[in-house]
Amino acid sequence: MLLGGVGAANAVALPENERSSALWYADGLRFDELQARGATGEGVKIAVIDAALNPDVAELAGANITVKGSYCAFPDTGTPVPAVSDDVARAGHGTSVVAMLVGNGTSADGGPGTRGIVPDAEVWFYSTGTGEDSAGDAGGVKCEKYDGARGEFYDTALPSDSPDYFLGRADSYAAWNAVRDGADIVVYSGLDSDIYGWTPALEAALRAGVPIVAGTPNPDGDVTAQTRLNYPYALNGVVAVSGLDNEGNILTGGGDRLDPMFGEARGSRNLGFLSAGTELLVPSSSDAWGPSLGFGTSLATPLVAGVIALGLEEFPEATANQVLQAMVRTTGPNGLHESEWVDRKRGYGLANPMSLLNVDPTKFPDENPLFVTSSDDPRCSVPGEPPAASMDECFWAFSPTFEDVWPSGTSEEAGPKEPSSEATAAWPAWATVAIVLLVVGVAGTAIIVPIAVTRSRRGKTQQAQQRV
Repeated sequence: MLLGGVGAANAVALPENERSSALWYADGLRFDELQARGATGEGVKIAVIDAALNPDVAELAGANITVKGSYCAFPDTGTPVPAVSDDVARAGHGTSVVAMLVGNGTSADGGPGTRGIVPDAEVWFYSTGTGEDSAGDAGGVKCEKYDGARGEFYDTALPSDSPDYFLGRADSYAAWNAVRDGADIVVYSGLDSDIYGWTPALEAALRAGVPIVAGTPNPDGDVTAQTRLNYPYALNGVVAVSGLDNEGNILTGGGDRLDPMFGEARGSRNLGFLSAGTELLVPSSSDAWGPSLGFGTSLATPLVAGVIALGLEEFPEATANQVLQAMVRTTGPNGLHESEWVDRKRGYGLANPMSLLNVDPTKFPDENPLFVTSSDDPRCSVPGEPPAASMDECFWAFSPTFEDVWPSGTSEEAGPKEPSSEATAAWPAWATVAIVLLVVGVAGTAIIVPIAVTRSRRGKTQQAQQRV
């Protein structure tokens, strides 16, 4: 997991007299009007997956937050990496993401602090340890995927005939568990290279009707990282998010400043929505706790998740898929309209919570509008080029396919099942689910399944590195 690449890690400390302007996102998204009509996210459960959290910052006082534990532990001692921390290098990013959801608007000095879009929502925090693969930047420490509830490590390797590929790490495993635990929405403001873990985690979420909302790369100039760290945002059905500035321009710059040399954020081929992503008030700078300016799609991501939460609260009979259907039809300032995907930098446009709440989502299909079910979908084809012959050629996203998610051919199968003791003894729980799905969906007979699964996953990873 890379946090800084889509994050607020390089925030800038801000004196009190400059904070109000950094709340422009709350004004632009009309927080006061939303809350005056009772739209606060109450009753909606939002899972946030990040390195660590500091729940003691003033901006989170009174928030309904449950720390679900650590999904990363030191391999030599078996000790979980602490999920709660006051180390700003570890917890600054996750704390900022959570504050964009449930921040109370007041900092430790009594002045303005981060305001959250859904202050009454219930946040479940899943710690993935560090945000880094090895010791060094951002306070990173090496750790391995761990199930805190069972107190055991999980082997991440595929069968011995494929030693170079992995089923997943802490981040995707935490997402799988968030869906199993009953989260309504999953938020991941990070970048990862782990298609093996994120694909089965997303498949479980799609079956359960739980949106995974994920950030896309910042315009930080790191082309190598941006072409390598494509997940989960680039997967079919993910709610991929990019950012805007306070004038409606695509996010530019990198790190703690705006720098035109880096150009605009590149978004993604399957970009869903935009939200505020620069010069936002957050609870820490890069090296100290306190109100600061934050930048990045990491901050836009929870704002889009918050819009989904407001739709679920306002229309309890609607599914999250129906809320997404309404969202693609209510972007921008003009109320209800036909959905129109613009391009990879703009997606369907700015997620507009007020417009969403004026449209009943239950009249729309209970289908994720960001999930392409067939290569016949126009989004699979590049304008001016021959139509995609199969999902492997789909421009929007090639994985997972409908058959991967629903191998029986219907969308009636629900989310992840509680793993049996036999399954967890040798495999990660979600890995067992993933292999069962692939057995049914990829191969026609059980005899050739292991080879078919290995080749399918390997081929898709190589494709992803070349195409996304």
